[in-house]
Amino acid sequence: MNTRAKPLLAELTTISLESRSNEPKFKALYRELRQAILAGRFKSETRLPSTRSLALQLSVGRNTVLSAFDQLIAEGYLETRKGAGTYVASELPDHWISAKPLNKKSSVKKSEAIALSNYGKTLNKESIRSEYGNQSFAVGVPDLKAFPHKTWNQIATQISPTGLSGLMGYDDPKGYQPLREAIADYVSSSRAVNCSPDQVLVTCGAQQALDLCARLLLDTHDIAAMENPGYIGARRALTATGAKVELCPVDDHGINISPLKKLSNPPKLLYVTPAHQYPLGAMLPLERRLSLLEWATENNCWIIEDDYDSEYHYQNRPIASLQGLAGNDQVIYMGSFSKVLFPSLRLGYLILPPSLMPIFTCARQEHSGLIPIHSQAVTAEFMQQGHFGRHLRKMRVLYAEKLDCLLKACEQLKPWCTVHALGAGMHLALEFNSKMSESEVSKKLQQQGVLHSRLSHYYQGQSKKQGLVLGFANSSLNQINTGITDIRNVLNS
Repeated sequence: MNTRAKPLLAELTTISLESRSNEPKFKALYRELRQAILAGRFKSETRLPSTRSLALQLSVGRNTVLSAFDQLIAEGYLETRKGAGTYVASELPDHWISAKPLNKKSSVKKSEAIALSNYGKTLNKESIRSEYGNQSFAVGVPDLKAFPHKTWNQIATQISPTGLSGLMGYDDPKGYQPLREAIADYVSSSRAVNCSPDQVLVTCGAQQALDLCARLLLDTHDIAAMENPGYIGARRALTATGAKVELCPVDDHGINISPLKKLSNPPKLLYVTPAHQYPLGAMLPLERRLSLLEWATENNCWIIEDDYDSEYHYQNRPIASLQGLAGNDQVIYMGSFSKVLFPSLRLGYLILPPSLMPIFTCARQEHSGLIPIHSQAVTAEFMQQGHFGRHLRKMRVLYAEKLDCLLKACEQLKPWCTVHALGAGMHLALEFNSKMSESEVSKKLQQQGVLHSRLSHYYQGQSKKQGLVLGFANSSLNQINTGITDIRNVLNS
């Protein structure tokens, strides 16, 4: 019989059972025993004292010791032998047992332990948004309190049990047919998009739509193009394929494709936000739209038209979509419900040329499987019953008032920055003069809890303008005024 039990009992009584917050004592004992085994202090084949004697020595109930032992036995650290007691398991792998404390850092360098893909390495170098929130000046968040919650819930609960059971299985991978019909009707009437429901592919938000376009239309070393500054999500989708991204400068009238015309090898795909350039806000005039379409046709280039918030133009009606102007099938139109309804709905859509629908449908199904049909069904009813149109009209009035409030408040910031806003969207951009440090301003605002985005993050290359991008839709007038005052105080400090 192993005689180690008695000396071990003396060692065990030195174990500290101080709880972490409200941790039960049996978990504290389990943790200490497990640590001792892994650290090599309790060797394999070592016999443990009886639960009764250990409980007595530790001044705890026997059930506390039993519970700790049971957990360690279940996980393979201890084993019982009939009539002989409880032992440290004999089959613990040697490479798990170390004389070093478990909290010491490994000597293996991270770069050697983790091999990232080229996309992962690129993403790792970028400054990724670490703060998430819905108020202050968070970009892209609609007014969540003004949403017609009661109406939405009523629609959700009006689905009969028979109808509900029909939404619980598999459905058309292109998306819920009534929602595709509602989307086709909406973009045709409001954005002059030429399409039928058969050209609508429902996606899991706008980012999946971008990812599908990049994956299916680009190969490694292909050339893609986008605006600079531009949407970070589009940049990541394009670079993830291994494509080379050419940058097009943006001025007060939107994208300038002159650099693309000089390339000997033109891009295969161009991403653009013509209705409301992201993030500077310009609207691409008709002359440039027609020139862009002519160039794309001559160079056999796909155009992804991201119409992310064209619903919100407060001074003029938005001009027709690129897709509606195009005389061929080279424009892929992209939309989302994140800004017009709410972000967590996670519904977006692509209007695709008929020739692309089969492969895009297959890829979307392979990529994420089925998109929840119940959410699609509620959204379809919300649109078909007229609630969607009423909600948009209400939000246009509300957001116009908030934008006006923000612009007036920003008058006090003119000594330090230029305001980019053209009467549209749910955000505006502040461009700092050369004396301001964006990183320092951003750091101070974060300390004060003022959510915002840094303008430089939307740029690629060495030449980056500095400033702030401020969303205003989900903040009250009072919060807007208070937030701008906070920014003024930081800029003036």
